[in-house]
Amino acid sequence: MKRWLKSLRKVRVGKGILGLGLAFALLVAQGGWQAAQAKEPATPELSLNRAIELALTQSESVKKATKEVDRTEEWRNYRSDQLDYTPTEPPGNALVEVAWAQLLSADLSWRMSKKSLTAEQDKVALDTCKKYFDVLAAQEKLKSAEASLSNARKQLQVARALYNVGMATQAALTAAEAQYQAAQATLNAAQNDLDKGYVLLNQLVGLWPEDRPVLTDKVDFKALQITNLDYEVEKVLESCPTVWLAQETVTMKKYLEDMTLYTGEYRPYQARKIEVEQAELDALTTKEMFERITRSLYYGVKNLEESYAGAEQGVRAAQENLKVVKAKYEVGLATSAEVAAAEKSLAEAQYTAYNLACQHAYMKLAFEKPWAYLSSLSSN
Repeated sequence: MKRWLKSLRKVRVGKGILGLGLAFALLVAQGGWQAAQAKEPATPELSLNRAIELALTQSESVKKATKEVDRTEEWRNYRSDQLDYTPTEPPGNALVEVAWAQLLSADLSWRMSKKSLTAEQDKVALDTCKKYFDVLAAQEKLKSAEASLSNARKQLQVARALYNVGMATQAALTAAEAQYQAAQATLNAAQNDLDKGYVLLNQLVGLWPEDRPVLTDKVDFKALQITNLDYEVEKVLESCPTVWLAQETVTMKKYLEDMTLYTGEYRPYQARKIEVEQAELDALTTKEMFERITRSLYYGVKNLEESYAGAEQGVRAAQENLKVVKAKYEVGLATSAEVAAAEKSLAEAQYTAYNLACQHAYMKLAFEKPWAYLSSLSSN
């Protein structure tokens, strides 16, 4: 968890680097939950760091995973204590083998519960980033919709003026009115998307649904920099809880392969050998699956970088066009409607680029923790 939170610092936000060096002991402090439940103010400031803290603090799944660590540890300790009362017997004694098998299973369950807790924290943190970025993108989308409505209003005013002096047809006026109504509907939809994004984020961090926190962090695009994809994939596989469990299951099956009575009854050698082989196949399949997913996420990130480069060009072109139109307007060679149209084009280009930047920031994090990405997708 700590190593991944450090990697989140690579996402540039606002005036600096986003730092997420969070100590989990601080995240479960009661103060965080109380602050999240406060009714006032309705527009608190909320950084991405703070959003993750609150989400981890109040997450029911994280609380449950924490309790599971305690529960499995109790079972492991109990199974270990039971061995103290098991008489020393020669190999092949059911009493001894059952006790050892139970301890091995309890120990694996305990270690896996700790991995599961970390994985759950990863999922909640990644999901919080996604919802935080979604609100940021929705805010930009609303700005674009407002610019579109302003442009449509200007165009409608021009159409009405021309129609009143007989220089435009009824069809042209009707088209302008329809464009205005469509722009109004688009604005309403953008506002609804923003409200929905806030509700989902608020639900995650423990704010009231009607609250509209001021998100203090903004996403600045930064390309993913790696020197060796194979090395990065291997790092992911080494830290993946699902891969770890599959490999540990193989280890446990190999221990049990030497025991004939660990279930309380005789188990043929060939059956025990096949169980080991099955576990090895499962481990290989799991490893290959996460390798494919990790590579797929990497190329998804690179595709977003290509798209963002094109979107950036669109923003620059729109900015230059607006500058030219405003200059013409100052000397009477362009109308206010033409300025509004240029402003609309710029707002649309900026939204496209910013939305891609938000997607890119999220996918970079998913690339480093594909199990959190898969878990977040399934839960959502």
